[in-house]
Amino acid sequence: MNANEIESKQEKQALNQKPRLKGFGYLYRRGTIWWVRYSIRGKDFRESSGSERDRDAMKLLKLRWQELGRGRFIGPAQERVTMEELFKSLEMDYSTNGRRSFGTLKGRLVHLRAAFVGLRAVDVTEQKIENYKQMRLAEKTMRGNKPIQSATVNRELSMLRKAFRLAVRQRRIAAAPSIDLLAENNVRQGFIEPPDLEKVVSALPNHLRDFTRFAYITGWRVGEIRGLEWSKVNRQSKTIVLGRSKNGEPRILPLVGELDKIIDRRWQARTIATKEGSTRLSGYVFHCGDGRPIGDFRTKAAMTGLLFHDLRRSAVRNLDRNGVSQVIGMMISGHKTASVYKRYRIVPENDIREALAKVQEAIARERKNTRVVSVVSTRKK
Repeated sequence: MNANEIESKQEKQALNQKPRLKGFGYLYRRGTIWWVRYSIRGKDFRESSGSERDRDAMKLLKLRWQELGRGRFIGPAQERVTMEELFKSLEMDYSTNGRRSFGTLKGRLVHLRAAFVGLRAVDVTEQKIENYKQMRLAEKTMRGNKPIQSATVNRELSMLRKAFRLAVRQRRIAAAPSIDLLAENNVRQGFIEPPDLEKVVSALPNHLRDFTRFAYITGWRVGEIRGLEWSKVNRQSKTIVLGRSKNGEPRILPLVGELDKIIDRRWQARTIATKEGSTRLSGYVFHCGDGRPIGDFRTKAAMTGLLFHDLRRSAVRNLDRNGVSQVIGMMISGHKTASVYKRYRIVPENDIREALAKVQEAIARERKNTRVVSVVSTRKK
């Protein structure tokens, strides 16, 4: 064997050496690409690192070892999981569990699909998610051609985070990327004071007037009021029972005072005249006058500048103002978490002003009623 053959043999041996992760597996090469090989519970696994650098292959081998140590080993199967599979799995989870926000989910997935479908789940990194945020914030709304708000992007990111977490829970992928939400600075703080309510109501179409009054008192979600059927109303016991609200828990609303009057008016308005000259009964408590449920509140109330959430915020503020405990308030409005309830319980400037005035008046009264004693220090002679 000549010197050239010896040198060639040494180079070949060096190229095919097997760096190891002791007790787990080793690296080897196929052509110029480094592969990893390891065995778990008697099953042999081989994966390509896709790299010509042994450090990248060793990183992959260590990752699999760490997954095994955490009890989250999935192996090369997760490399084939696509984002479309994650989104479909999330939709199936919402549908199977009968979540009321299923329709909202489909709308939020439109933009996520446009950005991530075609990618594998393992390819969606924190950097790609940051790029998605910037892309969405640079777009305009379909209605009004206004900038996309941070809150809108956050709701989409929440769906993306749920999709990843579900996949981890189902052991389809080993880990999910970190998804940080944007700071929301577009919080509207609109309220309606009690004396102004009827002024606003009088400017609305007839079919929205009692709808608005009901929302102002109860703080219910727009979908809950829109979908309220007479089957949920017990006029004898004067109660409304929501068997299953958005937060998944049943709620009972006693019909007292103005609420009772509203329901009485709606009972009188349940009879609908048909084009054929006959009559029928509406199944909905609040309808458009022809039995159909209330449609887009925002469009009909646009002339007044009223947003539905102004009513929900006002209801929570009124409950808080009148000493209703947070627990009872949440049972009335249907808020599931204290953090969301507090977000609606915004204290307006007038309340702060009144509070400061009361404190200062109290201080002034105490000063006036306190006898002032002069203390004269004398020096000892």
